[in-house]
Amino acid sequence: MIAQEICFTPRIEKLEALIRRLLFSHPKWPDAISDYKRRMAGYRGEKSLDFHLSMLPDQQYLIFHGLRLLYEQYYFQIDILLLCSTFAIVLEVKNITGEISFEKDFNQVTWRKNELGERIKNPVLQAKLQARKLRNWLREHKCIEVPIHYCFVNSNEKTIIRTESRNEQIIQHICNSENLLEKIEQIAKYNKTDKLDKKELKKIKRLLLTNHTPDTADILQAYNLSPKDILTGVKCPECSTIPMVYYRGKWCCSKCKVISKSAHIQAIKDYFLLIKPAITNSELCHFLHIDSENIGYKILKSMNFPHSGKFKNRVYHQPLNI
Repeated sequence: MIAQEICFTPRIEKLEALIRRLLFSHPKWPDAISDYKRRMAGYRGEKSLDFHLSMLPDQQYLIFHGLRLLYEQYYFQIDILLLCSTFAIVLEVKNITGEISFEKDFNQVTWRKNELGERIKNPVLQAKLQARKLRNWLREHKCIEVPIHYCFVNSNEKTIIRTESRNEQIIQHICNSENLLEKIEQIAKYNKTDKLDKKELKKIKRLLLTNHTPDTADILQAYNLSPKDILTGVKCPECSTIPMVYYRGKWCCSKCKVISKSAHIQAIKDYFLLIKPAITNSELCHFLHIDSENIGYKILKSMNFPHSGKFKNRVYHQPLNI
């Protein structure tokens, strides 16, 4: 049973907005693109495991995607958590291409592609650390203890994984996506005693979902940017020219001549994602390049945003479903 679906994280959505609103020539644009591609690769890797996880007994397992929990003043995130009455498994999912080599000495991992190599974080140790934090988090919340296993899963089927001989401590915590089910079955074979009844499972599920905290960090602050770095205006949905011109209830592109009645919606979403989760009429007019506050008011009213204050002091707030 899917307890928490996989979805785009707020960080990915904010990166998409940032990429739309930074000049290609901006020194931070390559960093934003690189970060976005890395996070999207991870998302696609986790998403590809849905096929394999869907073959698990639906009533036996609870599946959580992207849990982010607070423990000792810091957050930790679990790519995928499987929970059942007898055990739990923390899955650290990577979508790595090329070749990954695990060295027994110092637990180092080397990634190679196109004859270039570099050391990367050991994903097995990452999974182990997340499992330890989860165990402590559950203790902190007075939950009945259950064996928590961990595994690094590489979702890219073309990747070659190598390790030194007699490195069983690492091997038992590694698998490719195609043998994930077999790995789960192996763990289940040695964990047959029920530790959690239905009531306790329901309690843990509720605790995890209630305490899950998406990463909503300020993306501008993360890249040391200011609102002045952000391109304002409505972006053409066809050719990406910015800004479009508002004329008689429609947005017109000066380059490709496309006309749109709704192009402003994405621009307002970008404002909420990048600048702040609230906007005034005057701020809207400035961001969309509108000369009339009366037009700005009509746009905001048509979108039915929750608001506070009256008249010129009215503030429109970002809805939860944006």
